[in-house]
Amino acid sequence: MIEIKNLTKRFGNLNAVDHLNLELKPGVIGLVGHNGAGKSTLFRVISDVLEKEEGEILIDGLPNNDVEAKKNIFFLSDNPPMPAGASTKTLFDFYANFFDADEEKYKALIAKFGLPIDRRINNFSKGMKRQLFLCLALSMKAEYLLLDEAFDGIDPVVLEFIKEEIVKLADEGRTVVISSHNIASLDRLVDRFVILYKGKLSKEGEEEHLSQEFVKFQCVTAAPISEEALEKDGFKVVSFRRIGSIYHFVLLEQTAMEERLKKAFEPTLLERIAIDPDEVIMLQMLLAKKGEGRHE
Repeated sequence: MIEIKNLTKRFGNLNAVDHLNLELKPGVIGLVGHNGAGKSTLFRVISDVLEKEEGEILIDGLPNNDVEAKKNIFFLSDNPPMPAGASTKTLFDFYANFFDADEEKYKALIAKFGLPIDRRINNFSKGMKRQLFLCLALSMKAEYLLLDEAFDGIDPVVLEFIKEEIVKLADEGRTVVISSHNIASLDRLVDRFVILYKGKLSKEGEEEHLSQEFVKFQCVTAAPISEEALEKDGFKVVSFRRIGSIYHFVLLEQTAMEERLKKAFEPTLLERIAIDPDEVIMLQMLLAKKGEGRHE
């Protein structure tokens, strides 16, 4: 388990990671948040690429800068280092100097994804490079894989194969943490989400749990309504939009919501509608932003 205790990382006056407390346990974890939320910085601090200002990170009880702990963490950045003129073979050899890796698995994954073995990596397309580095990451024997925006540019068919391989690692009891701003790419993969907002933990949990506080309505009224009108009547609005004559809005769960809405706005149509799973995480991110605004 990775234990993060009161972790802070600053860049000048900016707290990129702000007194963060978090536990990363075995399974597949989605680390999500808007650009600038602190996802990449957190990965870099955990893997000791960047030094922290405050707090503590323990990897199976060892400080994260301990040599034995560092061997158990493989961080795949959005721009991984590689030797000049590297091929698929020399790339593996380079990383095998620092990490325990499975070369046969690496070769099998390259063959599975149909990547050329006799071409310099510099001549690969962006998508091919992403596939290659994911093959490399999945071949590492480290207990903890930190994958930073690793699915960008990946073909959807290939992505399904990669998800299968990641699930196999989780089934072995390993921990795979994947940062992404593309929530859809994590669909049917992640066991638990961790949502960051401005370096702080906004929310964490399973997708089903994260959706429980939201209620989505569609509504038609004779007179126009607005987000401000809903707020004035005591409803906590997370999102609000109008499409033609129909209003769609998401509220935080409260008692007797339908009755209160009917009394306040006299709708000709009012019904609860299902919230798309991808939407849940975006709503949590939006809620964090709105919550900050209420305290400013």
